[in-house]
Amino acid sequence: MRFMILLGVIVLLLGGYLVYALAHPDRF
Repeated sequence: MRFMILLGVIVLLLGGYLVYALAHPDRF
């Protein structure tokens, strides 16, 4: 159960970073 919560948090962080990278392509 705890592993699923941790996995969800990691997916949210990676998803947020991907959206940020797509929104600001000039920074990468």
